Amino acid sequence: MNLEEIGRRVALERSHAGMTQRDLAARAELSQPTLHRIEAGERSALTAAELDRLAVALDVPLTRLTRANPVGKRMRVAARAGRSAAEDLSVATRKAEDILTLDDRMDAFALRSEHRGDVGGAGLTCELPPESLTAEDQGRGLARAVRGKLELGLGPVANLAEFAESVVGVDTAVVDLPHRVSGFTATDPDRNVILVLVNSADVPERQRFTLAHELGHVLFGDGSDAHLLDGERTHAEMRCDAFARHLLLPEPGLARWMRENAPAGPGLKECALAAHHYEVSLRVVLIQCRRLGLLTDDAAKSLEGPTGRQLAWSYGWGPQYTAACGAASQARPPRRVLERAVEAYRAGKIGVRAVAALQGSEPNATALELADAGITPPPPPSPKRIDVSTLIARRAGHRERRDGDAWE
Repeated sequence: MNLEEIGRRVALERSHAGMTQRDLAARAELSQPTLHRIEAGERSALTAAELDRLAVALDVPLTRLTRANPVGKRMRVAARAGRSAAEDLSVATRKAEDILTLDDRMDAFALRSEHRGDVGGAGLTCELPPESLTAEDQGRGLARAVRGKLELGLGPVANLAEFAESVVGVDTAVVDLPHRVSGFTATDPDRNVILVLVNSADVPERQRFTLAHELGHVLFGDGSDAHLLDGERTHAEMRCDAFARHLLLPEPGLARWMRENAPAGPGLKECALAAHHYEVSLRVVLIQCRRLGLLTDDAAKSLEGPTGRQLAWSYGWGPQYTAACGAASQARPPRRVLERAVEAYRAGKIGVRAVAALQGSEPNATALELADAGITPPPPPSPKRIDVSTLIARRAGHRERRDGDAWE
């Protein structure tokens, strides 16, 4: 056995279970220094009984400690990143693996999980546009089909994350990712779970576009191979960009909005107001205006440049934009996974550290929040009483053997 690798797995599973070393050592009937040496790979030997006690205390199969994490092995990732960002992508995928592993653990506790259909959940089905169409027409066609299916009309999509989770059946999370990774999709094919991660460092409109783009990959069934790009956009990437634009900002809706609010033609202020109304970037509005013939290429190019923050403070919603950016920067775990984790915490199956790690907060603060909500774990089992007379006799025996060895 590779004891260093086993030690790393014990530490990882302990982290997923939300336990401290003291917690796990007590449950596994080991001393904390012994557990520390096991996790550090410093033990020269590890008995089957010790391994078994650790597995029982962690509530995982023994093979989870002796073999690689099965969730990590079977997880598939589809990400938009250049090969120069491969290291960033590796860091990001570990965050997805942690969430999917925790969700997988919940199954072992027989905790309820909402039904997941063919697309991971509620089973939104739309006829896909023909492959013979351009990427732009494919993306627009699917976006229109989705809007029509859900009777969204021509207005903004109010809560895209809720739409993704409750309608498409995709888990979504906002997490701290490396700056070169805006978002990606991770899939656990054995459990039919699809997880979309979005970077908490991005502004709200970029987060919405990234999430819509990733939903396009899911609905188009683009598979789960990583899209490693080096300056070139693949057909799948272009049609998902088009899907995101038309889902968030439908051309007929923008045309109507401009007729009502910019009868003389759109300028920077009118485009900024449209971006604010639909919660998209100025760039998305300019692209759609060009496609509608409302702006020439040169006119649209002349309006490029201002950031969402600059536009917000220039045209009257600066405080709201600042508040939205603050909310967008907060970690947000998948609602379904968090619900299951809190249920497991309430039942004493996992520690508060697992819940805190899921939502990117401090354990003490998380415990207080849960307690304020009336959610507390059951009291820990009473520690086993030590038979002092047996312990004294054992130590006396050790001393006699040691003295005898010295005398010999």
